[in-house]
Amino acid sequence: VSKAMAGRGLMLQVLQVFLLAQETSAATKGRSIWSVGLPQGSVEVIDELPSAQVFFDKYIQDKGGEFEGDGKPVLLRGAARVMPAYQLWTDKYLEETYGDTILDQVETEKKETRTKYPHEDWTLRQFLAKYNSSTLYSTATTPKGLADEVYFLPVMNCGGYSKRLAATVTWFSSGSTKSVIHKDGQDNIHCMFAGQKEWILWPSSANIASKKMGWINAEAEKDPAFKDAYGTYVGKLDVDDVDLEKYPGWDELRWWNMTLKAGDCAFIPRGWFHFVESPAQRAISTHVWFHSGPKFNGKACEALEKKGFDASDYLLRISDCTFGFNDGESKQRGGTKCTLPKKPLKPMPRSEL
Repeated sequence: VSKAMAGRGLMLQVLQVFLLAQETSAATKGRSIWSVGLPQGSVEVIDELPSAQVFFDKYIQDKGGEFEGDGKPVLLRGAARVMPAYQLWTDKYLEETYGDTILDQVETEKKETRTKYPHEDWTLRQFLAKYNSSTLYSTATTPKGLADEVYFLPVMNCGGYSKRLAATVTWFSSGSTKSVIHKDGQDNIHCMFAGQKEWILWPSSANIASKKMGWINAEAEKDPAFKDAYGTYVGKLDVDDVDLEKYPGWDELRWWNMTLKAGDCAFIPRGWFHFVESPAQRAISTHVWFHSGPKFNGKACEALEKKGFDASDYLLRISDCTFGFNDGESKQRGGTKCTLPKKPLKPMPRSEL
């Protein structure tokens, strides 16, 4: 009898271990990136744009803050509402006004993997005819014409940024897009003109750029699944099905969320890791990548004021500036350049926005 009872006890222990393993497996698989880690709530949200100097100190550098030297993201609510792009960019307007404009890159996947080649040199008219019924996603350099209707935020009017402009991209889809988890080597101001984007942001101190988190360098990757991929990013993690058994570190990271709605802009500091997702609705946004540099150039602000401009106005359009600055190339003496307009953008009354 005692042997039988001992046998049943052992079987019970084995069953308990098996059930615990099943529960653990269920708990560590099938979870989206939104349900893992340690959520810290929303990034800071502000309704009034700070001065260029305050923007540099408080957000680009986060002086005296937790992320000093690395910067701190912030959502600038309503900052894009005065721009023509926010007021004008319906499909009808874009086709009638810029239908023959060339988009230099149109992605063929909405859930980014960086393993599929994009279309090149499509007209905007071609894209508009197909994007609502396909997985097309324009990630083109902001084209001429459209660049006349997007303004730099006043926080960039002076300080030295105009000499270190890297690139500008306009993102356009019918929604339901998902990015890979990645980081950028430049500071980013991203403005939403239609639709909405949900962001997860991890600080640059998070140990994400490592193999134990699924990070890859695509060009050096030996896995044939990435033979056509590019860049560095989290390529071995499915954001819809996070495998915590294989990558348990994801459940230990602090992260912040940000909801970017039409008319809003956001600042994302260089080096902050991020994931971006959009709901199933038409979405258009434009970002500017720039290198902020280690110091704020206050003399540039003084020079602007001496020319009769108010540094708090929306002064510069994307089309007023050249791009292409690379912080690692010393030969770019003088950097990029911007041409000041004769007069600033005249904002519409808030009641009409």
